[in-house]
Amino acid sequence: MGKHEFEFQIDKAITAVVHQEFMTLYWPDGSVSRFHYQWLRENCRSTERFDPVTKERKALTESIPSKLIASEIAITGAEVRIKWSDGSAGSSFEMNWLKCNSYDMAAINTKAPQQLWGCEYRTSLKSFRYDEIMSDDNASAEMIATFEAFGLVRLTEVPTADRGVERFANRLSYVREIAFDRVANIRVSVDPDTLGFTNTELPLHTDCSGYSRPPNVIVFHCLQNEVARGASQYVDGANVVAQLRQTNPEALQIMTDYAVEFRLWSKKADTMSMSPPVILDERGELALLRYANWTVQPLKTVPFDRFPDWYDAYRALAEQINAPENRVSYRCSPGEMLLINNHRVLHGRDAFDDGLGRRHFQQVYMELDDLSGFRRIVEGEGGAK
Repeated sequence: MGKHEFEFQIDKAITAVVHQEFMTLYWPDGSVSRFHYQWLRENCRSTERFDPVTKERKALTESIPSKLIASEIAITGAEVRIKWSDGSAGSSFEMNWLKCNSYDMAAINTKAPQQLWGCEYRTSLKSFRYDEIMSDDNASAEMIATFEAFGLVRLTEVPTADRGVERFANRLSYVREIAFDRVANIRVSVDPDTLGFTNTELPLHTDCSGYSRPPNVIVFHCLQNEVARGASQYVDGANVVAQLRQTNPEALQIMTDYAVEFRLWSKKADTMSMSPPVILDERGELALLRYANWTVQPLKTVPFDRFPDWYDAYRALAEQINAPENRVSYRCSPGEMLLINNHRVLHGRDAFDDGLGRRHFQQVYMELDDLSGFRRIVEGEGGAK
């Protein structure tokens, strides 16, 4: 060991090695966690630095000395106690807390992996009963967890009452209001603002690309569907990105490199954003997809010599999106409700003939942050740990 390192046994299963700037813990399952002293001080749960009632940090991160070290470490049962070199009040940490909050383990990312799907999801679309979701928090939490993983779920036996979709949203969190209608009526209009209010084909797309942060949950509620044809179409954008990474990584890189202008407007609103069509998260998975051809404005931000490459990359993305093996075709029935992750799942609609009946959906937007928070609270994981 080095000059400033020493080893001790916390119990029969856990070993700690103390270094100059950090401490290492060897866990019973064979995993290893390292903790910088500055991180430990920042996350100290003493009442001087952390409010036990509100679960909020009181100490300022910038107040931590940059050369902070542990002057003394003591082990008491399953707890580590630290005295600090700057003479300030010491800190103590439960081993279980350190294990749960380790940031140095390969599998530390607690975000559930995306469950990718293609056309086969048509026969296994995850479904939940509306009455259970409206009355049972545990059933709601299960539905939300499934939605987090798949990005598309169905509710059945939904009453076809007006604005029922709003009541559903308010049961779990809130309606995300935008410049357009709070509750949108998706039906043929005599004076349409958009193709969605006609009976023509609606190509695959994501909504609200003109917003700097589009709402990431769409809730569709089918009230009437008596028309001929008009099936809804759904494609998992996360699956598309995974395929493109394998078949054409250069195209995927271009789609993430250059911000372009997206704009969506109506008679009473005008929204505009600058963003790459594809945004990936820290794991390389899809975080946000903007795809609505009619919202892309004339390109001005792509370097002149890369224009042909950009168009080739966009075509490659479109080809994967529109591949039949990636598409779920589903005709909604009255009394069904669909939740769609608008940052991930594209939706569209076939043309239909409304000569023999009506097609009427109501729609609201929500935020996945709110739904995930509801789930965490139900599962006992709400608040600071």
